[in-house]
Amino acid sequence: MEKIKWIDEYIEEAMRHIYEEGHEHTLKLLDRLLYEEPGYSRLHQAIALINLHYADNKPAAELHFRMAIKFDKTFADPYWHLGQLLHQEERLEESIEICTKGLKAKRSNKSSLLATVGQSYELKKKYRKAISTYKTALSHSAELWDCKILEESIKRCKRKQK
Repeated sequence: MEKIKWIDEYIEEAMRHIYEEGHEHTLKLLDRLLYEEPGYSRLHQAIALINLHYADNKPAAELHFRMAIKFDKTFADPYWHLGQLLHQEERLEESIEICTKGLKAKRSNKSSLLATVGQSYELKKKYRKAISTYKTALSHSAELWDCKILEESIKRCKRKQK
């Protein structure tokens, strides 16, 4: 989906003022924008993030992440955020599914998506799949700290296999 500059600017401004005016006020403003552009993925993403990080409304966050994906399957960010949310909620199969779909999105952070998939497999005690996924994530990472974390995850799974 093509970016809508004026809405993106409005979203950025609203996010800057969230601390001053509170998340309730910001959500109301962004909800009004939904009447203008109900199918704008980045707007749903912003609403989802506010619901997740400020309003502690996980069901609303999940709904808006899913709407963001529905309206723009190439927008990478909502896949990772939704995958993390599902993982934290111990909905591991759904997390794996969403993160795997996110790998096809433009400019997706493949390393982070694959790390989440690996963690989900690890919690499901599917250590071979976890190790394989962590190795693939490692091949997509160029940051030292991420590489160290992935290497430690592989070691941890090997220990758990014994």
